[in-house]
Amino acid sequence: MTPLTLTIQAFGPFAGSETIDFTALGRSPLFLINGPTGAGKSSILDALCFALYGQTTGNERDPAQMRCDQADASLLTEVTLDFRLRGVDYRVRRVPQQERPKARGEGTTTHNAEAQLWRLKADGDVETCLVARKVNDATAELQTLIGLDANQFRQVMVLPQGKFRELLLAGSKEREVIFSQLFQTQIFQRIEERLRTQANQIERAVSDHRQHISGILAGGELESEAALGQELEALTPQVDQARQRFETAQQQRRSAEKQRDEAMALQRQFEARDQLAADKARHLEQHAEIESCKERLAQSTHAQALRPQRAALDQAQQTLNTAQAEQRLAQAALATQRTNAEQAQQALEVARQRQAELPALRERHRQLGEFIHKSQQLSELQARFKTVQATWQHADSALKRDEAQLDNIRQQGEAISVNLERLQTEFQQLASAPAELSRHNDLLTQRQELDELARQARELTSQQQQATETLNRLQSEAEHAQLHATEQEMRWHQGQAALLALTLEQDVPCPVCGSLEHPAPAVDSANVVSQAQVEEARMAQEQARQARQGAERHHHQLTQQINYNTEQAQRLAQQLGEWASHPLAELQNACEGLRRQVQRRESVEREISQQNTAREALRREWGALDKQLKTQRSEVEKAKEEALRLESQRDQLSQSLPEDARDPEAMRRTLTELEHQIAQLEKAWESAQQMLSTSQTQLARAEEQLRGANERIERSEQTLKQVQTEWQTALQASPFGDEAAFQAAQLDDAQRQELTRQVEAYQRRLAELEGALENYQTQLAEKTPPNMAALNSLAEAAQVEENTQLEAWRGLDGRLTTLRGIRQKLATAQTAQAELEAQYQLWGTLSEVANGRTGHRISLQRFVLGVLLDDVLIQASERLVRMSRGRYQLVRREDPSKGNRASGLELDVADTYTGKNRSVATLSGGESFMAALSLALGLSDVVQAYAGGIQLDTLFIDEGFGSLDQDALDQAIAMLSELQMGGRMIGVISHVSELKEQMPVRIDVRASRQGSSVEVKGALL
Repeated sequence: MTPLTLTIQAFGPFAGSETIDFTALGRSPLFLINGPTGAGKSSILDALCFALYGQTTGNERDPAQMRCDQADASLLTEVTLDFRLRGVDYRVRRVPQQERPKARGEGTTTHNAEAQLWRLKADGDVETCLVARKVNDATAELQTLIGLDANQFRQVMVLPQGKFRELLLAGSKEREVIFSQLFQTQIFQRIEERLRTQANQIERAVSDHRQHISGILAGGELESEAALGQELEALTPQVDQARQRFETAQQQRRSAEKQRDEAMALQRQFEARDQLAADKARHLEQHAEIESCKERLAQSTHAQALRPQRAALDQAQQTLNTAQAEQRLAQAALATQRTNAEQAQQALEVARQRQAELPALRERHRQLGEFIHKSQQLSELQARFKTVQATWQHADSALKRDEAQLDNIRQQGEAISVNLERLQTEFQQLASAPAELSRHNDLLTQRQELDELARQARELTSQQQQATETLNRLQSEAEHAQLHATEQEMRWHQGQAALLALTLEQDVPCPVCGSLEHPAPAVDSANVVSQAQVEEARMAQEQARQARQGAERHHHQLTQQINYNTEQAQRLAQQLGEWASHPLAELQNACEGLRRQVQRRESVEREISQQNTAREALRREWGALDKQLKTQRSEVEKAKEEALRLESQRDQLSQSLPEDARDPEAMRRTLTELEHQIAQLEKAWESAQQMLSTSQTQLARAEEQLRGANERIERSEQTLKQVQTEWQTALQASPFGDEAAFQAAQLDDAQRQELTRQVEAYQRRLAELEGALENYQTQLAEKTPPNMAALNSLAEAAQVEENTQLEAWRGLDGRLTTLRGIRQKLATAQTAQAELEAQYQLWGTLSEVANGRTGHRISLQRFVLGVLLDDVLIQASERLVRMSRGRYQLVRREDPSKGNRASGLELDVADTYTGKNRSVATLSGGESFMAALSLALGLSDVVQAYAGGIQLDTLFIDEGFGSLDQDALDQAIAMLSELQMGGRMIGVISHVSELKEQMPVRIDVRASRQGSSVEVKGALL
C-alpha cells in the first residue's frame, strides 16, 4: 500500500484543510516529517491510520476527540486518502462522529460517523463506489484489500513512538503477551488449554467411575465382587423353591374363591326372587290410579274433536274486538287533526304580517357590516402596532443583553485557558504513573506469590518429615510381615509332612520319594499351621507392602512439590530483584502511592476533558452570539420603521369612522341581534307554511282510517254470528252436556303424553316382574340357600397363605434381580473404566508435554514464540551490527537449568568488545534506540513474512533520533536508505536539525495560534 495524497480537515492541530501530495516526494522516497513539538507530526500518521481503519496510530485517542479546537464550527472534521495497492488506485473518506451547528435555528446537532470507499481510474476520476456510507463496511473492505487489520498495520507499516523500546526492555512474561498478539499464536495456547481440559475431564471421569463402582457395590450392600458371586450362587435355588410354594398356595386360593363365588351367585338368586315378589305386590297397588288415567284419556279424545269449532269462535270474537278498538282510535285522531289544522292556519296569518319587516332589517344589517369591517381593520392595525412596538423594544433589550453576554464569554474563555495550561502541566508530570503502577502491581503480585510459596514450602517440609517417619515405620512393618508369612508357610509345610508320615506303612513305597523304608518320619508338632493361617499371613504381608508403596509414592510426590516450589521461588526472586528482600508493606505502600497518582491523573484528565468541552461550548456560543448580534442590529432598525408606518395607517383609518361606530364590540352585538331577528322571521314563515301543509295531509289520512275501521266492524259482526251457530250445533252432537263439561275434559299435549306414558310404563313393568319371577321359580325349584360364612372363612385363609408365599418369593426374587443388575452394571462400568484409563494415557501425556510439565518445562506456545523470536533477532542483529559498527548483536537468553517457566523469551545483547552477553537494560540511551529500531525493523520484516507474503511498500517511523550521535545517525540513515532502494517509501518523524541536511526531501509542519499547516519541500526525483 502506497499513499498518494492525504487531505486533513479540522483534524488534530490542523484547523483548516491541509493536503499532502506524497507523489511530489518522488518515487520510493526517503523523507522527513519535521516540525516543533506539538505541531502535529504524529497527527499525520493518526490521520493516515484513521482514514484506513477508523483508529489512531496508538489507538489511545478516540477519533471523536481528534477535532481541532481552532477549527470553524461550520467546518466538518474529515480525512481523505488516495492510495495505490497492487497497481489499482483507491480513495477513502472518513468523518468521525461530531457536533455541528444546526442548519436552521440555534444549537448543535450530532453528525454521525460515515465512510466512503471508491476505486479510481488512471486519471483520478471515480470509477466505482465500493462503500457508500457504512463505517464497518468500509473497514472490512479495506482489511480485505490490504490484507492487514489495524493492529498489524501499526506493527509493520507505522511504528509508533516508544512502543518498540517498551518491547526491547519488557520482561519475558510481557514479551510473551506482545508476541502472541503480533504473530497470532493464540491457537497454540488454545491447544494447550484444550489438551489440559481434556486430560482433566478424563481424570475426573476415571475418579468418578471408581466412585461409581464403589457406589454400585454399596447400593447392593456388598463388600466385593466375590461376595456378589457367592450370594448369587446361593440365592438362585431359594428363589425357585419360593416360587413353587407360591404357585401351590395360589391354586388353593383360586379353588376356595371359586366355591365361594358359586355359593354367592346362588344366594343372590334367592334374594332376587324374594325382591321380585315384593316389587310385584307394590306395583299392583297402582291399578286404580292407572284406570282413572285411562278414563281421562278417553274424555280428552272426545274434546279434541270439538277444538276446531271452538277455535273459530274465539278467533271471530277477537277480530270484532280489534276492529272496535281501531274505530275508537280513528275517531280520536280525526278530532285531533281538525284542531291542528285550524291552529296552523292561524299561525300562517301571523307570520305573513311579520314578513313585511324584513327589508328594513336587512338594510340596517348591511350598514353595520361595513362599519364593523373598518373597525376591525382599525383594531388589527392597533394590535400590529403594539406587537411591532414590543418587538422593537424586546430586540433592543436583547441586543444590549447579548453584547454583555459576549464580553462575559470572552472572560470565561480566558480563565479556562489559564486553568487548562496548569492541568496539562500536571498531567504531563503524571504521565508515567499508569505504567509504573502496572509494573509495581505485577511486582506486588509476584511478591505475594513468593510469600505464598514460602508458606507452602514450610508446610511441605513439615509434611515431608511426617511422610519420612511414616515411610520408615511402614518399611519396618512390611519387613516384619514378610518374615512372619515366611515362618507360617514353613510351619504349614512341616505340618503337611507330619500328616503324610501317619499314612506310611512298612514295605509300602513312600508317595514322595518312593522308598520302601521310612527310617525318620516326621513327627506331629503342637504348632501346626493351617492353610487359612498361611493365607492370612500372606494377606497381611501384601497389605503391609501396599501401605509401604503408598507411603513411598506420597513421599516422592512431596519431594517433587518441594523441588517445584523451590524453582518457582527462585524464579520469582530473580524477577523481583531487590524487591524480594524488601518488606511487603514497603511495596504495598509504593503501589498505593502510585495508585493515588493514577487516580489524580485520571481526575486531571477528566478535568482537562471537561475544560476542553466547556471551552468548545464557549467558542460555539461566542460564534453564535457574534453572528446573532450582526443580524440583531438590522432587525432593530426594521422593527422601528415598521412601528412608525403602522402608527400612521392607524391614525388615518380612525379619522374615517364616526364616533359612535368606533366600538366594534357594541356594533358586533347589534349585528348579531339583527341576524338573529331576521333568521327568526324567515324561520317562522317557513315553519308556518310547513305546519299548515302537514296538518291538512294528516287530517285527510285520519278521515280515511275512520272509514276503513267502520267497514271492518260490519264484516266482523256477520262472521261472529255464523261461527256461533256452528259451535252450538257441534256441542249438542257431542257427549258433553254443556260448555263447562267440554272445558273440563280438555288436556294439552304434555298432559296427554304424561298420562299415556304412566299407563304404558305400568303395564310394561308388570309384564317384566311376572316374567322374571316365573324364571327364578323354575331355576330354584330344587335348591336350598348356601352357608356363606363358612365359605368366606375358607377363601380368606387361602388368600392370607398366598400373600405370605408371594411376599417371600418377591423378596428373594427382588434381591436376585438386584444382584444381577449390579453384576451387569459392574461389567459396563469396568469396561468404561478401562477405556477412560487408555484415553488418559494418551491425552494426559499430550497435556503434560504441551503445557510444559516435563523436561525443561517449556509450553507449546512458548516454544513457537522462541522460534519466531530467533527469526526476528536474526533480522534485527544484521541491522544492529552495522549501526553499532560491529559491536552489538541481539541474542535470546536460554537458561532452562533454573527451571524458569517463562524462560526463552528474555533478550540479551552480545558485546563483541568484552565477549560477554549482558542485559539490554544496560545499554545507553542511544544504544537502546539503535537496538529498539533494529528490533522494530526486524519484527516488521518477520511479521510481514508470516502475514501471508504481503508486500509492504511504505514504512513510517515515529522515534526519537535525537538520542543518536552523528555516526550512529549516519548509520541509521544509511540503513533506511537501503530499505528505500528496495522500493519502499520511508517516512521519518523527527525534529532533529541534523536530519534536515541528510534528508532534503521533507514535509515541514508549522504550528500557529490559528492551527498547524504543512508544506512539502525538497527536490523531486
